[in-house]
Amino acid sequence: TMEQADVACTAYAVLCFLGAGYDHRLPSKYKATVKKGLEWLAASQKPAGLWGDRNYEHAIAVMAMAEAYAMTNDPSLKEPSQKGVQIILDRQAKDKDGYPLAWDYTQPNPSRLDASVTGWNVMALKSAAAGGLNIGDGMTGAKTWLERCWKDHNKNWEKLDPYGESTFPYTWNALGGDPTGFKAEKRDLSCVAALCAVFLGHHAGDVMLDTLCNHIMKAQFPNAYPTNTYFMYYNTLAIFQAGGDHWTKWNGVVRDMLVNAQRKGDGCFDGSWDFEGTQFVGYKFGRLLSTAYCCL
Repeated sequence: TMEQADVACTAYAVLCFLGAGYDHRLPSKYKATVKKGLEWLAASQKPAGLWGDRNYEHAIAVMAMAEAYAMTNDPSLKEPSQKGVQIILDRQAKDKDGYPLAWDYTQPNPSRLDASVTGWNVMALKSAAAGGLNIGDGMTGAKTWLERCWKDHNKNWEKLDPYGESTFPYTWNALGGDPTGFKAEKRDLSCVAALCAVFLGHHAGDVMLDTLCNHIMKAQFPNAYPTNTYFMYYNTLAIFQAGGDHWTKWNGVVRDMLVNAQRKGDGCFDGSWDFEGTQFVGYKFGRLLSTAYCCL
């Protein structure tokens, strides 16, 4: 819906400014812009703490609010951020033994753990932790999901070495078997797994992280624009965090690709990125979304 899109896209835009060091308190030419974005997000939060309807746009909004709180310690952002985090924790699916794992679109559903949705929730919890908010067992559960799903998906995991490749599924059923009714969902979400691996304590030299990054470099390297901006966003963050030769190669190509693809001197399109061919759903807000992903 447009409400879901407005929440997510406003949060993405705010994150672009925060990522560049502009907040709503320190004097800058973007201070008023960031302030308005955060105020709109605060006003659109439902009384119980939810943004939008799904764990998708909700997590992105929590990430933006918590990141702003972590940067500024603005007391007015603490309660909305913490209430948002509580919803994330309440909606985290548990396995049959009661251990928290990951997320589906709305209610806890261990038979369909969604890597795309889960990635945003892990990043939201990371931003919340940076601000000193209470994130309960959220990250511990996500770490369990990452390990179990990766091992289940890569049956040869014990034989892998740091020069091999591994992949990660879009959805996973923690109760065993294919995700309920989602047998066609075979998309490769190694990008999310690699970034989550970094944020959940894996380091360069770790077999899971190295083999996921090797696969990304081989299968998802964005040589030319337009590219899949969603994969590129996650992969750029993951490869940057992993560092080393992979990052040198990645940055050497992707940085110039993005700068050269940016619209220049074209009225209100100046500084934006075209969305045609970016393989991402959402044509109605395509330019905003593609620009946010490229910017981030």
